[in-house]
Amino acid sequence: MLAYSGTSSGLFPRMLWALLLLAASLNATNKDWDRPSCTEHEVSVDRGGRVVMACNVSTIFREVTINLTAYGTTTTIFNKKPPGNHSNDSWQLQIQGGQAQLVITDAQGIHAGEYWWTLRGFQKTLTNFTLNVTGLATDNQEPESLPVHAESLSAERTEVIFIVIITTTTIIIIITGISAFAWYKRCHSPKFHRPVPSLSHEFPGRPYLTLS
Repeated sequence: MLAYSGTSSGLFPRMLWALLLLAASLNATNKDWDRPSCTEHEVSVDRGGRVVMACNVSTIFREVTINLTAYGTTTTIFNKKPPGNHSNDSWQLQIQGGQAQLVITDAQGIHAGEYWWTLRGFQKTLTNFTLNVTGLATDNQEPESLPVHAESLSAERTEVIFIVIITTTTIIIIITGISAFAWYKRCHSPKFHRPVPSLSHEFPGRPYLTLS
């Protein structure tokens, strides 16, 4: 009993000391945490307007990757390391220390969608922004763009009709082939080949009469 008591009493100070060391380690590591802070994650802008999406961290960026998901497609716009100002068509990325800004000066339909940011500082942080561009109604489109859309719909319908015709023709050919094969087998079946009766004028029990 004395040995068990001594062991138990020595176990608790060691556990307490381990917890204190863990707390001190977490406190020291906390100084290197990125603690990202970003602008609003849902942005709406009129067509032709200016948009700024930004994220700041308490440390420094080592790499910034931005992907745009729109109309079912994901495209990598930037994958850059600081510092520097980078351009990709109408997108501009500015990275300096712990600050990153994505700037669009003339927002259009191609800019709308979800922007997925991967921020690498001392840790890896994922965040996203949703950009809505208003003023993209049909009446604002160019007149020649509508007939092109109608032609594409007509082409799709023609393709569907062509597929239906091909499928129907194939089914008819298959059914015709099966019917012809069944008719052929039926015609060559043994029960359709009965022996033809002999046209003999013999009379049973009577000899042949030979005329000389």
